[in-house]
Amino acid sequence: MADEAAARRILASLGLSVTELATIGEGLASDAWSVLDGDRRLVLRVSNDVETAATYPMEHALMAGLVAAGARVPSPVAGDRDVQGWDGPPFSVTTWVPGSPLRAGLRVVAAPRIAAFVRVLQAIPVEGFGALTVVDGRLRAARDDREAGILAWATRPFWPLGSVGLEAHPPLASRPDLPRRIEPHAPVVRAALLGGPAVILHSDLHEENLLEADGLVHVIDFGEALVGPAAWEIASIAYFLGWEVADATLDALIEDTAERERWRADAAAVGLAFGVYRWHQDHELGMDEDVHDEAFLEATLRRMT
Repeated sequence: MADEAAARRILASLGLSVTELATIGEGLASDAWSVLDGDRRLVLRVSNDVETAATYPMEHALMAGLVAAGARVPSPVAGDRDVQGWDGPPFSVTTWVPGSPLRAGLRVVAAPRIAAFVRVLQAIPVEGFGALTVVDGRLRAARDDREAGILAWATRPFWPLGSVGLEAHPPLASRPDLPRRIEPHAPVVRAALLGGPAVILHSDLHEENLLEADGLVHVIDFGEALVGPAAWEIASIAYFLGWEVADATLDALIEDTAERERWRADAAAVGLAFGVYRWHQDHELGMDEDVHDEAFLEATLRRMT
């Protein structure tokens, strides 16, 4: 966790009048602080990942576009690029958004609001595929090829794309029956990943990034954003919040029955790839999510039959 002195140095470089400073927590890529600047509450995030370039410029550009479109997300305030000669860690300052992590009992009820956010997000025009970046002041994805873009975003094997198979995903090694049942779906999964419209995806819509307050849902943390197949967002919601919430979100998002069923099929296919990828990632990060990850793949396989 960045110490208080480092946080205050950052805030002083921006000329902010800090009357209150409190830690929020430590994430995989950032340490976060709650800041009171006069009567304005802000959030300071400081990069704690020395090996990976901070995504703050991209996040600020994306949040600015979402705010302009009426989405309930933080507004960018400043970043390290705004401080001439800054020699410290990358940082981001945004407005504070109210709310607490979306409770389990409210998730299906909140699905229409999640769908409304997804609709706004996917309407933002963008070129390219994979991880989002900022080029000449505009958002675009890092690659011109969809498969290469997804693989580069993943930074690890992403079955069934590329030349690496399921055997490259360590959690599946001790469960040989699971890859035998997953592998036959590879052509359908690949088609879902590489076909259809490509849009901006949040890809990390779990309960801690969906803040509920007074019946409204605010969305935070855009560090995992990428450009990929539209149904990916539904698959990722299923992974984090369950297929019931994903289905309710899709029902609110797509009116046409035939189109909705196409999305549902694509979401299940993408879900197999996303679930395998996330299980691999959890193992690399030392996170014990075996029960959840295996259960998600089993539930998704049932949807593929």
